[in-house]
Amino acid sequence: MDDILTSIERLAQSLEGERMPENKTLNEARQIAEKLQMFMKERRLKSADVCRAIGEKDSKFSQFLTGKYTAKKGLEELINKSVNFMESQLRSEKKGKNVGYVETTVARRIAGLIAHTEALTDNEGRIGIVIGDGGHGKSACLREYARANLNTVNIELDDTMTPTTMFRAIAGALKIDSSGSLANVASRLVESLVNRYIVIMLDEASSLSVKMLNQLRQIIVVKARCPLILSGNQDLLKTVMQPATRRGFESLDQFTSRLSYILNLDESANSKSGGLYTIEDIRKLYQYGGIRLTGRAIDTLRKICMTERTGRLRTCFNIITALHTAPDILKQGSIDSSDIFDAIEQLGLPVRVWLPLSTRQVEDEEEPQQQQTKAS
Repeated sequence: MDDILTSIERLAQSLEGERMPENKTLNEARQIAEKLQMFMKERRLKSADVCRAIGEKDSKFSQFLTGKYTAKKGLEELINKSVNFMESQLRSEKKGKNVGYVETTVARRIAGLIAHTEALTDNEGRIGIVIGDGGHGKSACLREYARANLNTVNIELDDTMTPTTMFRAIAGALKIDSSGSLANVASRLVESLVNRYIVIMLDEASSLSVKMLNQLRQIIVVKARCPLILSGNQDLLKTVMQPATRRGFESLDQFTSRLSYILNLDESANSKSGGLYTIEDIRKLYQYGGIRLTGRAIDTLRKICMTERTGRLRTCFNIITALHTAPDILKQGSIDSSDIFDAIEQLGLPVRVWLPLSTRQVEDEEEPQQQQTKAS
């Protein structure tokens, strides 16, 4: 198979003719702005979408598009950001990625947890937790569920959030006034939610402290009477499962008493049955563009998805995307397990270190045999 890195380099070279001018004169800046406007129009991109992507304010970006922004330093930065944005979009389009949400076993399991938690009464619990390391696709599943179910709000947390900023983010997602103190925001949340049927989902919840978990229980579940779904990795589970007898952790007893269901994706995926990642799931996710996956390729991708610390679905996506640039793959019209391991090696991915030794040994043994077959 042709070197994958060479194929990726060829792809980059094929875009050279579509690169934008790099000289920073006002005249050329206007040309770039005009090209960006056409680029946005063809792809039906809104100004706000591009602003978020390049990290610029609407007013400054609007001036750039209309040719009214002239500050030399700021203009150069806007040009570079615009050029990088368009080139990034072009590369994605050239690669022909398998874009779009795919309903998998993981998605159905998460939907089942949410439905189960919703169905309970206030006294029965109404807190559900999704646990899984990076690459299961938890975030994509939650976003799609919120998009399809209008009574659901999905908020992505981050490690910098305090209790106040967390509840302000929840209020903002619900279009509730988020100004003022934590007490004021919490009061408005309860007043607004208590008579509405809303499911609150918090993604990236791994760094929540015991205090924040208890505040969520008190405000969202008890006072506002809303189902609460938390999604995170094993750190979240460790926090929840700490002994409530520890000083300062007494509130965990109240929190865990409200738990209705913990969906541990890691345990389900790592089991011998590998039920989270079926053959059908793998085909739906990674067999596209007219390129067929062999049985051994499907088995290898399933093993990646079933092994912790491999990046799971995300790593598989990166591997398959890279392979779709290789001329040999396009010519033969299929991807085998040996192609997957070639990609892992050439891209320098750490996934091979974490795969079961038996998987690596089988591939190492097969390679000389395949080379002999080709030579004959």
